[in-house]
Amino acid sequence: MSAIKGLLFDKDGTLVAFNETWIPAFCEAASRVAGAAGQPDIADRLLREAGYDRPRGAFEADSMLTSGTNQDLARCWNAILAETAPADLDDLLLEVFRQTSLDGLVATADMPGLFHQLAGAGYRLGIATNDNTELAELAAQQLGIRGHLTFVCGADGGFGGKPGPGMGKAFCRHTGLDPGEVAMIGDAAADAGMARAAGFGAAIGVLTGSATREQLEPWFDVVIDSVADLPELLAE
Repeated sequence: MSAIKGLLFDKDGTLVAFNETWIPAFCEAASRVAGAAGQPDIADRLLREAGYDRPRGAFEADSMLTSGTNQDLARCWNAILAETAPADLDDLLLEVFRQTSLDGLVATADMPGLFHQLAGAGYRLGIATNDNTELAELAAQQLGIRGHLTFVCGADGGFGGKPGPGMGKAFCRHTGLDPGEVAMIGDAAADAGMARAAGFGAAIGVLTGSATREQLEPWFDVVIDSVADLPELLAE
């Protein structure tokens, strides 16, 4: 960890508590989309096909909802709804997520204090998420950390989504850091996949998403409880 100078964070499940913030958002989106399609009873199927079993309250590991992009979700639900799919499904999802995910946003730690500490220690900080860039920017502002970030990018930012290397390489270009000087912090295999593909020096997993330690350890160099443990890990 002594070589690390840049920290690139996933957003949902890493900075934002996944279940508390996103289960209500996904359920609301499924209900809104099913209603717009004239099939209100299909909402649970939409969720299940995307990786969330609402009756059981459980996500599939590395499902579309936990690791995919909003565009992936729109394609999935369009395929299920076929000719009944709302013409503005992408816009409808963004509208619902903008409102519900931000209204119910729950941080995984004292974000202003943590990012003040990390920035004060000289780390270059950024966010790379499979969510949209606009929502990432709004979430960073709501978390009180936007002023400490030199890079905020979503899957719609022109560099592709995770586990592809695009956003990771863009962070390196933006900061001037060598990939080996950057650590990715995330809660899903896609985050570790981006770190490997971009040549990062480390991939750090956190347990504030939907995956267990056993599911994350094969992918990450180290797994910690939450980003609150980062300063201690980096000091080691």
